Amino acid sequence: MEKSKKVCWLIILLSLLFSPVWAQKSKYFIEFTDKANSPFSLSDPSAFLSQKSIDRRLKQAIDITLRDLPVNPGYVQTVQQLGATVWYTSRWMNAALIEADSAQLAQINTLNFVKKQDAANWPPVSGARLSQQRHNSIPKPSSARINTTKENQASPLDYGFSATQVTMIGADKMHEQGFTGQGMRIAIFDSGFKNANSLPAFTHLFINNRVLATYDFVSKEESVFEDDEHGLRVFSAMGAYVPGEIIGTAYEADYLLFRTEDASSEFRIEEINWLMAAEYADSAGVDVINSSLGYNYFSNPRMNYSQADMDGNTALITRAADIAAATGMLVVVSAGNEGNDPWQTIAAPADADSVLSVGAVDRDGLYASFSSRGPSADGRVKPDLAAQGRGTALSAASGSTVSSNGTSYSSPVLAGMVAGFWQAYPQLTNMEVISYLKKSASQATKPDSLLGYGIPDFSKAAALAENDIKHAQEICRIWPNPASDNSLTLWINPRFKNEAVSIQFFDASGKLIDKQTIAKASVENTLRLNKLYTRGTYVARVTSPGIKWTGKVVKL
Repeated sequence: MEKSKKVCWLIILLSLLFSPVWAQKSKYFIEFTDKANSPFSLSDPSAFLSQKSIDRRLKQAIDITLRDLPVNPGYVQTVQQLGATVWYTSRWMNAALIEADSAQLAQINTLNFVKKQDAANWPPVSGARLSQQRHNSIPKPSSARINTTKENQASPLDYGFSATQVTMIGADKMHEQGFTGQGMRIAIFDSGFKNANSLPAFTHLFINNRVLATYDFVSKEESVFEDDEHGLRVFSAMGAYVPGEIIGTAYEADYLLFRTEDASSEFRIEEINWLMAAEYADSAGVDVINSSLGYNYFSNPRMNYSQADMDGNTALITRAADIAAATGMLVVVSAGNEGNDPWQTIAAPADADSVLSVGAVDRDGLYASFSSRGPSADGRVKPDLAAQGRGTALSAASGSTVSSNGTSYSSPVLAGMVAGFWQAYPQLTNMEVISYLKKSASQATKPDSLLGYGIPDFSKAAALAENDIKHAQEICRIWPNPASDNSLTLWINPRFKNEAVSIQFFDASGKLIDKQTIAKASVENTLRLNKLYTRGTYVARVTSPGIKWTGKVVKL
């Protein structure tokens, strides 16, 4: 019997050693040609987007487009029938991450709804694991335990060791006014959040159900609390609350924690994980994404990017970040830690034109030499802004408060302030928030390649926003509101008189129910409501060459 077992195991071992190469499976990212015959429709966005996601688009006058539709499930089913495993599908790229051998891949490549590519353009997106991550190395020492005397605080909150990083950007003034991130949704993309669910620094979030979701896109499971602790530290810069030691810049926000990065290796599959997390965040109604990750060199050198690729359009993760911004989310990313390395400059997705890329300064507001520099390959100002990234106070997986270096930490410090500022001015679009922060920054009139527009200030940004909002309040008005009949009057500021105006009405689910146009607008214009209007609340969107206005109309 024992001899029989040995023979059996020998056969299995030989079959594994000498199995044909074509039978080995790898992961590939395949794109589809269209979304034809999809069961999903733009007229029913609630079938694939949350109400909060729909509301975010409505508020910012962003249309739901073909790009938002899910991949045709019939295409996915056909790929699966050919033997491939489908890991994820991408709405934005109209693609799927599959696992297949070369024979299965060849069959898939013959399907008429799969974009045709040469075999050379089908490189696997993952490979053998390495013992450590190569990218974005943190300057040493990266985890010095804080044991110095705490700073004296004038603020009612005792920020302890985190005082400088909070006050540098005016987040203490923001907190004094009650803007602590409450009601804002922040998604964090990182390599793991080790022990976050059991540390006192985050107890206030868990007991108040402010950690809304977790997902590990690397291992395809829900838990993210047993992996790398880098994400935990990032999380603490925004969400920690331990008075006298560390208080994050958005300690009352709602959080979604996603593992997209495999800290043991670096392959392009992590860019796809990032894309999947961004689509999840979009559909879940996230407001702000923080990503303290960046990509230039990979474990397989064939995958490496060049500096010329940092042009805002090349890397998959960069294109994904810009699409995320196009859905109304505000994407905050670390600039990178290559300032002292031969690479020196930013890495993807910090090169994206619609994200807020963050460089690092020390406690005195001076450039930290490790912080990646700009500009982007196509000459744009990068990084955009800066915050404290040298000697940043953070929570460690052990439960202690430590000091670490890296743009990985300046990014979340600023992302928390972004959430609080947007909480204060919810009528702004994501791009308007970025604009006000740039205008408030220390180098607003003379941006450079080290710190971009410099260190932003909440109070200055708030003053700028207040002034503009005061002067822009009377662009449009609709009355009577609430409306009891089917006739409304649209008032337009005289300075926009004679412009061609479009008026769209959406119901509470985001469905477009009516569209009216005025070829040459008067100051007062009559609108007629059709029979589709029933009792309820509607969103009116008015656009023209000079107007971008959104308001609510109640029908009695």
